Amino acid sequence: MTAVSAVDPAPRAASLDRRRVFRVLKGAAGLATLVVVFELARLTGILPPGSVPSTLDIARALGSGVADGTLTAATGATILAWALGLLAAVVIGVPIGLAMGLSRWADGTLDRLVEFLRPIPVIALVPIAIVTFGIQIAMQVFLVAIACTWPLLIGTRSGVRAVDPLQVETAATLHVGRMSVIRRVILPSAIPSIATGLRVAASLAVVVAVAAELISGSPGLGQLLVNEQRAGDTAGAWACIVLTGVIGVVVNIVLGFVERAVAGWQEQATEGRR
Repeated sequence: MTAVSAVDPAPRAASLDRRRVFRVLKGAAGLATLVVVFELARLTGILPPGSVPSTLDIARALGSGVADGTLTAATGATILAWALGLLAAVVIGVPIGLAMGLSRWADGTLDRLVEFLRPIPVIALVPIAIVTFGIQIAMQVFLVAIACTWPLLIGTRSGVRAVDPLQVETAATLHVGRMSVIRRVILPSAIPSIATGLRVAASLAVVVAVAAELISGSPGLGQLLVNEQRAGDTAGAWACIVLTGVIGVVVNIVLGFVERAVAGWQEQATEGRR
């Protein structure tokens, strides 16, 4: 007689699928509610209908902007600044966070510097960035990198600090080298915190990239939004705002999949508490 596994993974997988479908349906319901509230605010005069376009007008502006390439070109410029700035933040923040988590000396040396620099609003650095880099993509990359370094650095340091000391001690008793302990024990255990930091940083990068474009006039959705506003095309300006939100949602969804792929065990461990 064939032995039957005590735990059948099929019902658990089906339960996870149902949860994900339900999550998508709740998100769609939230979006529909937002549209209804927006239109009701226009109809009741809370939002002046003469200066605030309807959702249908915004949708038409989105379609025409995509069709003539205006929105797609601006979106491409924003996404390029987002990607390069986020990459720079990963290269800077993760190694420094790793060093601060591993070494008390490094943590003591850098902690005050981090706490001094972190509260500085990145928008306050826009004039300095413009003088240094001009109104070019390098300016946006610089600002995005600065803003996104902190979530990655803090997430990495926290993840390294949270590693079970028993695992490290066990590896040491087996005469595993220091670099092997970092690669095989510490980094895998810290990945959930690093992934969370990356997810936060990626959403923040969209905000900073568009805000830098709004203030400086560098190419991207922020610049297009200002141009549409000056031209009196309120539907086009709102289309830029909506598209910025769409980018944020897509980034969050994609990195959510990445986070579950590299740290899915954490979600399963906490599933019962949700």
